[in-house]
Amino acid sequence: MDPKSKEYLDKILEKNLEELTEDEKSFLRARRSYLKRADLEEYKGVLNQTSKKEPVKKKNGKA
Repeated sequence: MDPKSKEYLDKILEKNLEELTEDEKSFLRARRSYLKRADLEEYKGVLNQTSKKEPVKKKNGKA
């Protein structure tokens, strides 16, 4: 992991679960392989969620 991403990950892991934004949750899910076992356990609810973002609709109205 590049240093900037590692720094961002560390900042996310310092936050309470309730404080995490959807982008931060997505970042954690995408980088779960970098998490320690304790982090995996603590954030398992977040890691098992799917993103709540709405799919981007194309001009024809379909996702």
